[in-house]
Amino acid sequence: MGGSSSVELQTKRVVIIGGGYGGVAVANKLLGKCQLTLIDPKEALHHCIAALRACTEDGLSEKTFIPYEPTFGESFKRGTVVSIDVKSKKVLLSGGESIFYDYLIIATGSQGPFPGNVEGGEDTDVYVAQYIAMLQKVKSASEIVVIGGGAVGLEMAGEIATDFPHKSVTVVHSRDYLVEGVELRPKFREGVRKQLAAKGVKLVLGEKVTNIDDIPRDGSSKCTLKTNKGTEIEADLAIVCIGQPCNSSAYATSLETNTTERGYLRVNDHLQVEGFTDVFALGDCSESGSPKMAYVAGQQGELVAANILSIAGGKRLKKWKKPGPMMVLPIGRDGGMFQAGPVVLGSFFARKIKSEHLFLPKFWGEMKQKFPK
Repeated sequence: MGGSSSVELQTKRVVIIGGGYGGVAVANKLLGKCQLTLIDPKEALHHCIAALRACTEDGLSEKTFIPYEPTFGESFKRGTVVSIDVKSKKVLLSGGESIFYDYLIIATGSQGPFPGNVEGGEDTDVYVAQYIAMLQKVKSASEIVVIGGGAVGLEMAGEIATDFPHKSVTVVHSRDYLVEGVELRPKFREGVRKQLAAKGVKLVLGEKVTNIDDIPRDGSSKCTLKTNKGTEIEADLAIVCIGQPCNSSAYATSLETNTTERGYLRVNDHLQVEGFTDVFALGDCSESGSPKMAYVAGQQGELVAANILSIAGGKRLKKWKKPGPMMVLPIGRDGGMFQAGPVVLGSFFARKIKSEHLFLPKFWGEMKQKFPK
């Protein structure tokens, strides 16, 4: 981008709702180039890519929270957006404060269950305590059942089986195949299955847990899981890894006509919310036809930042192009599968790309902070 676009943007108020991977990507690109406000209820970016290992590795949980303020300073606003007034071009926080914008980016993400995600706007030490408590429950349990055979559930099972090889780990999945994603190759799924089997993980496929509402999510007591096919499984600890609904609370009412039935915001090729030139949506809360993954949110964030600079400079906007299939699924720190386009590779490449480090040093670096060893 030329210098003129940055000059034009200096006086503009750019508000970002959500400090996940997509929101942070936008903020990093625009910091110092506009009157930026990044709003999030938490005080730190939750690096949820490493969240599951925080349930099995001592001392890791605090490293998965990267504070916003050292990176963004006064451009960070801790708060919860409860509504958007697109006519007055302002967002309303739960405490009653209004923040006006010239450009608005909605990056509110999704709401998966703990331990894959955290809820609300607690202080970081509260979240860290939750992960430490879960780690102790994993250590104490002998029979562990993971509900859900998508990427999160299988990664959770792999982490437990790797760090605690003598525990019984079972995955119950309602579908008869592992991992969602129609573009994943059979070789990828088979590689995941074989590696889990090699670690002793048992798979119960094509069966749905019917008493999930009766299962204690906090591991406070033993439970019996029942499936629609009559299977009963005893567990000291059940970990639920299903469901990742869109986090639409900030815009559910004010942008109701611009959302799908599932709460995703409809966007055009430039990731502008349909009907608006000054409101963008990206990542898990947008209906862009792309997979709901961290790297996609980051790429979309960079494109939105570039497009805002283009608008300010009177230049043509870039179009979002859906990426080809790509997934790295760790099976513990020493295993996993990797697919990029039609190419499927095994544990060596998965380990080097993601499984060993889970991108922790990378994201601390992107937040311009030193990774705590």
